[in-house]
Amino acid sequence: MINGSFVFGLDHDGPDVFKRTVEWALQQGITTATFHIATPYPGTAYYREMQQQQRILHSEWDRYDTRQVVFQPKGMSAEQLKQGYDWSYGEFYRWRNIVRSASVHSTGKHRVKHFFYSAGWKKFEPLWNLIINGRRLGLMTPLLEAILSKVSKAGGDPVHVHNKIEILEWEDLS
Repeated sequence: MINGSFVFGLDHDGPDVFKRTVEWALQQGITTATFHIATPYPGTAYYREMQQQQRILHSEWDRYDTRQVVFQPKGMSAEQLKQGYDWSYGEFYRWRNIVRSASVHSTGKHRVKHFFYSAGWKKFEPLWNLIINGRRLGLMTPLLEAILSKVSKAGGDPVHVHNKIEILEWEDLS
């Protein structure tokens, strides 16, 4: 399973970047996606560049969280960036797109695993928060282990994987 992490609002991004990115992630069978708004953190070269170009919108540091627009992007308005970011999460995690992305995988077992992991990531987030806050996570351990285990190619029992990193070759989205 692969988590794709995507950053929006870079200087070459236009309003079409959201649809292209989500479409690409779905076609690749990305299991989960995290989307971020480019954020020029104070003390970084990126911040200095944005400051020199007078593109910093404010200094409300608690809003520098990659979910809010804190600078003026070049290829779209700040409003378009925020709306596109929100749309991307909603679109990627639509039920039909979870099913579509899961169908990319070659085995039924992997498709089912993808479906439940993706759904559990966002669709059942309030339930997970309730379980965690109620200190009942231990009751969910068997389910979590089954979902997080590796899908074996032979179709046998899942093999648990520890400290494994899968690398997805990046394809240019432009």
